[in-house]
Amino acid sequence: MATDIPSTRQLGRGIGVGVSIAVGTVLIVVSVLAIWLNTVAFDNATWRSTSAQIIQDPGVQKDVSHYLVGQVFNSPTVKTEITNSLPPTLKLFAPEIINGARQVSETAATRLLATSQAQALWVNASSQAHAEVVKLIDNKGQYVKTNNGKVVLDLSSVLSQVAVGPLGGFAERALPAGAGQITILESNQLGTVQTVAQILHAVALWIPFVTIAVFVFAIWLARGFRRRALLWSAIGILVATLILILVRRELGQEIVNSLVSDVTIRPALITAWYIGTDVLGTINTTLFIVAVVLIAGLWLVSAGRYATWVRTRLAPWIANPYYAFGVPAALLLILIVWEPLPVFHKFWSMLIIIVLAVVGIEAIRRITIAEQSDTRTEEPAVTPAD
Repeated sequence: MATDIPSTRQLGRGIGVGVSIAVGTVLIVVSVLAIWLNTVAFDNATWRSTSAQIIQDPGVQKDVSHYLVGQVFNSPTVKTEITNSLPPTLKLFAPEIINGARQVSETAATRLLATSQAQALWVNASSQAHAEVVKLIDNKGQYVKTNNGKVVLDLSSVLSQVAVGPLGGFAERALPAGAGQITILESNQLGTVQTVAQILHAVALWIPFVTIAVFVFAIWLARGFRRRALLWSAIGILVATLILILVRRELGQEIVNSLVSDVTIRPALITAWYIGTDVLGTINTTLFIVAVVLIAGLWLVSAGRYATWVRTRLAPWIANPYYAFGVPAALLLILIVWEPLPVFHKFWSMLIIIVLAVVGIEAIRRITIAEQSDTRTEEPAVTPAD
């Protein structure tokens, strides 16, 4: 009976480690979403900066121009005004002339949105809508009473400048009430989103530390199989990264498609979602790099034949700290200067990568040096020939 106790305890620790890593994987997703919500979605200053980046995107400018010009030329009154202003001999070609005027207007509107004045109007409209979203999430009851529970992206000021462009200004007077106003959220569409957002906002400051503590506890608990637990942790990080990539890619399109009925403005808002969630993209890249480096390091320190062969071949360089730390430091410096990915100019991302790299390199060095010492000890002594 006594011989079963160690195996039972080992099994219990294995289950505890597995559950802890699974919980940590979920907490990674929650932590990243909470960080994004707290640093971008709930911060008006950051959102203003993000809005400026959004409207500077050429694709967004083109999509917004298409939407605004469509607001003008989809008005029956505008079409009638253009047709009536034509000479009798040209009225037969009114549809072609209207279509040509629309194309000219879209080109002019795109140029207009490239100016600082028009972009300032966009930023103001976006920031106001953002403040209303935050207000609706924070205090639903009061907001519904005072604002009918709607959040509107009001582009009417930009639309006015578009309308007085190539058409000479009469289109502005013919626009229907509410033109250029995009309802992006209503109180009855919130549902669980409001509750989830409030929870993430509340836990944003401390949940990353809890996530780290859960993984540390899992590694501490895994006495006798810590290397395997580290591998499971790396796999958990990869799983969390894939979930976050799926959330960013699919959730943004789902939100825009479900909330915005006008299909002409959806591409611009989806692009805005990707720009607004750039922080998520940076964190995802960091997590992916951390997981891959951790898996590669665990393989390199394993007792496998190929890993041992690689360590033996690289032993002269690994054992030398100037090579072991100098070469990775030079490569990292090149990546920081080059900035092929956003992760390489984020302080916290680089700090995590540097710390893990230093710890991993030192672990590989110690194992390699120990192996080389054992090899030299085991070599038979050479007896001089008689």
